[in-house]
Amino acid sequence: MKKAPAKMKKAAMKMAKKSPAKNLTAKQKSMDVNKNNKIDGDDLASLRAKKGSAATMKKAAMKMKKASAMKMKKMKDSAMTMKKAAMKMKKESAMKLKKSGMMMKKAAMMMKKAAGMKMKKK
Repeated sequence: MKKAPAKMKKAAMKMAKKSPAKNLTAKQKSMDVNKNNKIDGDDLASLRAKKGSAATMKKAAMKMKKASAMKMKKMKDSAMTMKKAAMKMKKESAMKLKKSGMMMKKAAMMMKKAAGMKMKKK
């Protein structure tokens, strides 16, 4: 493949500079960040930076959402553990009350018997 002569390159460059600027389409206008009616390296660099920061923000949001979900799960597990402990304590105290009630009944019966025996002795 032959190289184009330097004169032709210069002529092409002059024509490119002299040719009237084309109007940008709507999508191209949104890409023209610095509003100079050209899409150049500065525009592309700005767009890449915006895309990178959006991706970073999305990753951070996902990380926060995951951490929040984990925290909620721990809290739920903790609440369930506390509820189970409360139910166990309630059951144990009911058993103790029942046991003490039975002991009181026995004591009352023994007292009645003792009182009945005293009455018979007299």
